Amino acid sequence: MPQRKSGWTAQKPIPLVGALAVGLLCMLITDAIAAAPRMQPQSAKTDSASTSQRPRGIPIGLESAWIVDSETGLSTQSANLKLPLLRGFGTPPPIVKIGFAYTDLSTPDSLGLPNDLYEYSIGLSTIRKIRERWMLRTMLGMNFATDNENRSSDAWRFTGGVFAIHQKSPQLSWTFGAIALGRSDLPVVPAIGAVWLPRPGTRVDLILPNPKVNFLVADNGQRQQWCYLGGGLNGNTWGYERPGFGDDTLTYSDLRIVAGWESRPSAPANQPYVPGRKFGIEAGYAFSRDLEFEDEAIELSLDDALIFRINTRY
Repeated sequence: MPQRKSGWTAQKPIPLVGALAVGLLCMLITDAIAAAPRMQPQSAKTDSASTSQRPRGIPIGLESAWIVDSETGLSTQSANLKLPLLRGFGTPPPIVKIGFAYTDLSTPDSLGLPNDLYEYSIGLSTIRKIRERWMLRTMLGMNFATDNENRSSDAWRFTGGVFAIHQKSPQLSWTFGAIALGRSDLPVVPAIGAVWLPRPGTRVDLILPNPKVNFLVADNGQRQQWCYLGGGLNGNTWGYERPGFGDDTLTYSDLRIVAGWESRPSAPANQPYVPGRKFGIEAGYAFSRDLEFEDEAIELSLDDALIFRINTRY
């Protein structure tokens, strides 16, 4: 039995967890201030109402995720920001997303895998109305996923997607398209399904590869509290330098079921993108977990694991 590194190193995620905790505290404080009654001139009320729903600043997202079993561990800390291209591109403007993710991987010493994996990404997304009931959403991105030793073409990944969205009614829309994941084992998957609102406060996202059912549990007029159940597939591919063998690629994959809670600004359930501060917590169970290596066509099965994830967006 090969010696394994500790399955989960708690010290490394602490700085970002602290940032997330501070972010949640700031969000609660600012929401309390926003909810407090204010004295303002009558002439300012109309202007205030018209601008209260406008997003302010540059949206910044932070996320921490842990996947832990009895012998192996994988934790990921990520950050991203979204920049709208404001002039000359119409409404809504295209969005440029820039991101960074750090993954701490604990595996058997005999595999010779790195502990530290990094991902640098940039992408562009747009959504446009093309007919009365049809919209087209496109995404294009490029990732550099590496142990910072392998800088060959193995580490470069192209991602993207094209979706046609048909709004059949206010309660039902259909989606047809495909997503390029940038993974060696699963380069492209279909994105087919529907979004259904059977009743107020219930949103059913039946879109592969990650369906989800959402339930509104509270709404005070300014913020909504949602719970959800979901599942689907997860994974990533990195280029790395294998000791004694040279450049190789490593792919992690799993299937999962999850449950979570999200706090977000109040908005109709059929509104897909809601600006403003968000905070979420998710827990779940991962199974069918594998590590794959490209050069030797080796696949290592991992034990089922527990998932915990927290995220926030300013």
